[in-house]
Amino acid sequence: MTLSGILSTLTTSNVTVTVKDLTSGTEIVSMKASGYANLDDTLEARTVAQWQIESATKIVVLLEAAGD
Repeated sequence: MTLSGILSTLTTSNVTVTVKDLTSGTEIVSMKASGYANLDDTLEARTVAQWQIESATKIVVLLEAAGD
């Protein structure tokens, strides 16, 4: 599943999403879920490796390396 695919399924706009690179653990962006359409198309197309629910209003998404 792509980043845009997972974010588009969220039905609430007040969820904070932290997107990180799986390999390096580097934070790429932290944002409200409703703003995902403003991300770069290349970032939106990256494959989600893992995601985790931190709380009722916070998730963390780990992306595979670009090009994988």
